[in-house]
Parts: sequence; C-alpha cells; structure tokens
Amino acid sequence: MLLITFPKKYYIVLMNDYIKETDTLLSITERYPETIDVFVANGFPQMETPAKRKSLGGAITFQMAMMSKKKNAKIFLEMLNETIKQKSEMASEDGEDITDASNSVDIAGVLPCPVKLPLMEGFKTFSKEYFKSNGTGINYRLKSASGGISWLEDEVRNAVDESEIPDLFLSAGFELFFDNDLIGKYRDKGIFHDMSGLEKFNSCFDGIDLKDPKGNYSILAGVPAIFLVNNDELNGRKKPETWDEILSPEFRNSLSLPVEDLDLFNAVVLTLYKEKGADAITSLGKNLLTSMHPAQMVKSDKKSNEKPAVTVLPWFFTKMVFPGTPLEVVWPKDGAIVSPVFIAAKKGKEDELKEIVNFFESDGVGEILRDKGYFPSVNPNINNKIPKENKFRFLGWDFIYNNDITEIINICMTLFNKAVEE
Repeated sequence: MLLITFPKKYYIVLMNDYIKETDTLLSITERYPETIDVFVANGFPQMETPAKRKSLGGAITFQMAMMSKKKNAKIFLEMLNETIKQKSEMASEDGEDITDASNSVDIAGVLPCPVKLPLMEGFKTFSKEYFKSNGTGINYRLKSASGGISWLEDEVRNAVDESEIPDLFLSAGFELFFDNDLIGKYRDKGIFHDMSGLEKFNSCFDGIDLKDPKGNYSILAGVPAIFLVNNDELNGRKKPETWDEILSPEFRNSLSLPVEDLDLFNAVVLTLYKEKGADAITSLGKNLLTSMHPAQMVKSDKKSNEKPAVTVLPWFFTKMVFPGTPLEVVWPKDGAIVSPVFIAAKKGKEDELKEIVNFFESDGVGEILRDKGYFPSVNPNINNKIPKENKFRFLGWDFIYNNDITEIINICMTLFNKAVEE
C-alpha cells in the first residue's frame, strides 16, 4: 500500500518573471498573445482588437494601466505570468505518457487554470511514487479548463464501449458528467463508483448534502459564484445582497454574467431554474447589461463606458480587487451558488484508482485549491478561510438524478437568450 504524502516542496512553483511592470501593454501582448484574453476579461476591452492594442497599448505601461484601473498590480502580474507558463506547459503535455508501462491507468479531465500548475507539480511526483509502489503507471491528460472540454466530450461520444473511455474523469461542471450521450450513459450502466476516502465533508458545506446517494461520483471542491458590486453604478439603488435582488427589475441592464465560463454559468442557471422557475432565467437575461454579452458586444451601439452595477463571477477573481476602489465583494446572504468539481472513477478498477482519488482529496491538494483558486475543498482538515455566515447553494442530487440536465440547460439557454434579445 502506498502511503500518500504531499510535502509542500512538491507544489511550490517558482514563477518566471515573463513580464515587467515597465513593459507596455502592446509589447506584452505581442510577445505573449495568450495574455490578450486575460486583459480583456479583467477591465481592458480595448486590448481585444489589433488597432487599439497598437494605438493605446503602445503608449501605456503595465504599471500605468494598473494605476488607471486601480488594479492590484502584484496579483494581476501573477495571473499573467501563470497564463504564459500554462501555455508553454500545455504544449509539452499534450499526449504525454508519464510511463511506458503497458498496464497503466488512464486519467483525463480539465483543471481550473489557477490551480493547474501547482497541482500538476505534485501529481507528477505522486505518479512516480505510485509506479514504484504498484508497478502500474498513470497515463494522464489533465489540461487547462481555459482550453475547453470538447476534446474529451468527443472522445467519450466516439467510444464504442466503456473500455474505450478513461478510467478516471476529473472536471468542474455538470455537462460532461450528466449528459446522457456522454458520461451519463456509462453511469447508468453502473460503471462508476464513489471511491472517496472522506468520512465527512468540510464544515463550510454544512447544510447541503454533497454526498452522491447513488454512489457514482465524488466531489472534490466547489467553485463559488459571488457578487462584485460597483457602488458608483448603483445610482441610488440598495446594494444587492441576495440572488432575488439581482433578479429584480430594479437591476434591468445592470448585470455582468460569466456566460463564457460555462461550468459556473450553467450551475447558476440550473440552480435558479430549479428554485425559482423559468421567470428567474428570463429576469437574468433581461438584467444582463447587453453590451457585456459576448454575442452582442461587437454589435452593440451603446456607449463603451457603460459599466455593470453587479458582476457575478468566481470567487477567485475577487482577489484582483484593489482596496479603495468602488468595487465591493458581496457573498450572497442566501448562499453562493457552487459549481462542483466532480470525479468519476471506474468501479472495476478500484484497486488501482482509490489511491489516486485519495491523492486528489489530500491535504496538500486541498491547500492548493484554497490558496491558488479560492475553491473550497471538501476535505474536513482544510481551513477554507470562509466565515461561518457565508453559505453555499448546491443544485442537489435529487434534481440531478430526476431530470435530464442537458435538456434543462437547453431550456434555460433558450429562455435566457430570448430575454437578452428582447
């Protein structure tokens, strides 16, 4: 039996200084095009087009940009450096086999970008120890979530039977695991088994039941959706503190939503649909600030300085908020909607997979999830640093198993898009 350890030296990553604060935005994006999306998503929409990057980015240094937008330069720089490092890592990892052993187990999935690099450092070390102890190798394809998951969906969809799908899946979101044309069809055949070694979950999740009653899946962590309120844009309105409040007509054309982060966005619409019905999704669409919707952005004739009063976003991005700005982080009083990070492991390979599942549930991984991603771990030994009054909302296993999740997502998107267009 392998004793799983995870010393801190395994997951400390020394970040290369790819960017200096005196570099211009143009020089940064020309050297590292992968940073363009980071700038655009975090308050610099002018960096999206080549012409504006050249005219504006060439005259503004990174330091000047952070000061003008009142951003936390240290955190932003860390995010850019991490994005660049991930790009180079992805190029070398695609299709990588960690060992030549013929009796390897196969792992596939996506990892949230903020935690991928430090987590993979530890996993590589673990996999070597695992091979020495068990004589079984681990072939893994664990890619950044920013690249999407279509590659894995295609692999599952094209499989003839369960022998052609990975032995263990790891990913956030509901789509892959509960789509009846994807992992869902194998789940219904009894292929998977919850191999969690945790007897109870972290106390921060008290009040919601994350344990799969049918024993198919385990949950590793959650990605919380919270509010970022721009007090300068409230215009006399009360600061919203609940989901009901941001759905009210008072916030018509005032919201920014994570529509490109499908894992989180789908968790939000599914939970609101379950608890409040179709009207909630319609209200969400009506309250969206139209010019902030990716599908409408390039066509919008609204003023470019139009800003949302409330942004719904992953908790991780709130660490970008610089003190002294009008931006205020609000944890919804009725609970942050959580998008779970799921694990699905084949029942017939429990002897090989249980230790791997235990690795992902370990204290070391839990600390990475907490510190690098602001993803609360289910591990009861981890202090997730969340005040007791901050609660969560989870879609719930009854709803998951009693509904066609893919169909519900499609219904929600039809309602949402119709409301946006109106």
